[in-house]
Parts: sequence; C-alpha cells; structure tokens
Amino acid sequence: MTQQDAEFIFPYEQRFSAVFQELKGAEGLHVGKADFGRLSKLMQDPGPVFDTLAENHDLPLGEEFQKCYFRYKEIWASWRPRDENSEIVGEFRLCHVMRAVTQNHMDDVWDGDDASQRALYGELRVFDDTPRTGTGRMAALRAVPGATDPEIYFYDLRDGVMRMDLDYAGYLDTLLLTKGVIGWQYLYCRPELCGMGFVPLVKGLQEMLETFPVLFPDHDYTDLRSRLQERL
Repeated sequence: MTQQDAEFIFPYEQRFSAVFQELKGAEGLHVGKADFGRLSKLMQDPGPVFDTLAENHDLPLGEEFQKCYFRYKEIWASWRPRDENSEIVGEFRLCHVMRAVTQNHMDDVWDGDDASQRALYGELRVFDDTPRTGTGRMAALRAVPGATDPEIYFYDLRDGVMRMDLDYAGYLDTLLLTKGVIGWQYLYCRPELCGMGFVPLVKGLQEMLETFPVLFPDHDYTDLRSRLQERL
C-alpha cells in the first residue's frame, strides 16, 4: 500500500488527490487552492452515513452512488493559467453528501419564480459550488423521497436550473476530467438550454479542449469536444 493509499482509503479520495497533483504539476497553471477539508470522525464509515440518509431523509442511495463516497467535509480546488490572456478559469468545491442533504438546501439560496420552480428548488441539495471565483454556478442532487440515484441539476443565474445528462458518479468522473473548468456542466445540459449563461463561457471551453490534451495527455476529451460542437 502506498502512502497515498494509506491516507486516501476510498477510490474517489485517491482520484481527486491525483487531480490535485496533475494541476500542481501542469506547466503554466497557477493553483490557488487544492485541498481536502476537515475529516469528521462521524464520517469515517460510510455504512452509518447511508443508513442515516435512508432512515432519516428517505434517501436509500444505491450501490453506484455509494461507490462515490469520500469522508472529507469538502474537496476544493481553484486554479487559473498564468497567461493573463487566457479565457480559462477553474474551480470546484465538493461537499460531503451528508452536509449537502442536511444543510445545503437550494431554496435557501433561490426559491424560483413560480410554484413549479419553488417545488423543484425545494428538493435540490447543493454539492458543488464556486465560492472563490464567485460565479454563482452550482450543482445539486434532487432529494426526492425514495431516490436511489438522484437526478443532477446545474444552476446558472442567467439560465436558471437545468437537469444534467449525468448521474452523481458521472458528474464526479467528468469533474475529474475537466478539473472544474467553469461552465463545463453546460456540455451535459440540453443544447436548447444553453443560453445567456453559456455564451461567455464558450471561449474558455474551446481553450480547454485545445490545451488540456497537451497538459493532461493521459485523458480522452473526444466526448467533450463533440458536446461543445453540438452547442455552438
């Protein structure tokens, strides 16, 4: 067992640790933050966590969701290229699933303009946001009673809330691939929903797909490239 495996005992902890190392080792990037938050003794064992979510919050999350478990209060990265002319900026702040469900209610931030929106926002629990860059964009899971694989939604102030074509595991996998480039989530929302919030992000996403294959050659960006093209 390596030192990293001893410290990060769950697969997604190891994978995000590797992303931090990729960011720090990438020539031309300034990494402002790449940290794991506090460890809680109560969150060491996923079994009681998922039991509590099922019993107290009616969220019997399934096996695929449970495979994504990490123990840390948050996993947070913020970075940007050193080139002042670059259009890219990156940030993500994942929070622990228990904290998302119990504390990060979307309707505490925004409650929608009509009854249907208010009902939807009341079910959304934020698990990823961008506090350092202050973009106001965030991702949330839909905590519908009985959900084993909650729907995932992306929120942008300009375009509102949009359902993503990803589950929770898919979201984390794509976040690992994009390193949190601002606006990557639009590539997994329906093209017709990519409105005023998407337009100013296009150049950054195009730059990501030009530079990332060079900076991070071990990853495949083919699907992201196709998705961006569909939305232009």
